Amino acid sequence: MTEDSPLTVLVHLNALELGGTQINAVDLAAQMRTEGITSILVGSRDTIPDGPSLIEIAAARDLEICLYDPAPTILARAHQMTAIANRHLVDLVHVYGSWGGGARPTYWGPSRFARLPWVQTVYEMSVSTQIFRHMPMIVGTGYQRDEQRARPGRTILISPPVDLTENHPDAQVGRQFRTGQGIEDGPLLVIVSRLDTSMKTVPALAAIDSMRVLASAGAALVIVGTGDNVAAIQRRAESVNADVGRSVIRLLGPAADPRPAYAAADIVLGMGGSAARALAFAKPLVVQGEAGWSSLFEPSSAETLARSSFWSPDAVPDAAARLAAIITPLLADPERRMELGRFGRAFAEERFALESMARRLSHFYRSVQGEYTRRDWIADLPFEGRMLGAKAARMTRHALRLPPAAEVGV
Repeated sequence: MTEDSPLTVLVHLNALELGGTQINAVDLAAQMRTEGITSILVGSRDTIPDGPSLIEIAAARDLEICLYDPAPTILARAHQMTAIANRHLVDLVHVYGSWGGGARPTYWGPSRFARLPWVQTVYEMSVSTQIFRHMPMIVGTGYQRDEQRARPGRTILISPPVDLTENHPDAQVGRQFRTGQGIEDGPLLVIVSRLDTSMKTVPALAAIDSMRVLASAGAALVIVGTGDNVAAIQRRAESVNADVGRSVIRLLGPAADPRPAYAAADIVLGMGGSAARALAFAKPLVVQGEAGWSSLFEPSSAETLARSSFWSPDAVPDAAARLAAIITPLLADPERRMELGRFGRAFAEERFALESMARRLSHFYRSVQGEYTRRDWIADLPFEGRMLGAKAARMTRHALRLPPAAEVGV
């Protein structure tokens, strides 16, 4: 296969709710057309959320997502994946996410005995021990690539991409967003994020609590997104608003197109793909970690923060106070904010432009065509056997109403 040969790839999306990994998958699939690659997007119907979904994101990029209703067993889902792959005459399968139910049906379905090569993207912050070890894999951080050097299957780094054409500074759109939302003049902090219990709640609450200090400088906070813990986050925002004496924090819910919120921001708070997108809008960025840590993105910290995909697992004693201490000097210094914004945009252009990441993915697709072999498939059988054995044990304990294995004999 040559570098410009046509290629059809079955792309299994981990979910159809709005989230970083799946939006990255759609962006890359759209860009793949310029590389001579056709992407068949597939997603489970039962992951469609109420409100905006990935279906609208795909449609805006002239892509359609093939919906399926997942069968109750792995082998039955494997037959579903095989049928889809056969119907579209695909050359390769790409599974996104370490969750979402795509890997094992691919292993036992279209890629059984390596009939079709497959790759998996893990844009989570750690590589699960339940990931197959012999198929080619893509990670999104430098430290994960280094940690996987001993892995038998090839592992490469493709940073979560940002479309720098679609995501760019636009003062007029920003003003329209403020007007439409009734946001007064003054520094605006913006968070675009899932509002889930896992990873997202602690940084969101830290930002909300920091407004007890930042509101005195005239700042406001807007949060765009939804998730399984949105009610608790909303209650904290209402509590802080009551303490401050005015509405300085607003939760706007999910948005299929959050670009106007980024454009309106004076400072963006975020992690992962949302943080990278903030840089594309030439906005000062304060990176937040899942346990409350935060750091300003600036020349002295840029490489370290990018290597960890704008994230940290570290906890700090007072997350809100740390965040307020970082943001307060920026509120009083518009020139510093502009300087950081220009630096961030230049960094984004160099490090994770969609076009560059798509070219890297295209080369990877073509290089793995003859790389995943039957021997690799067989080498993962013991791993799959352990997975099935553990599941059988859990089912047996449940049927016999026994306590979990760790509790037996206690």
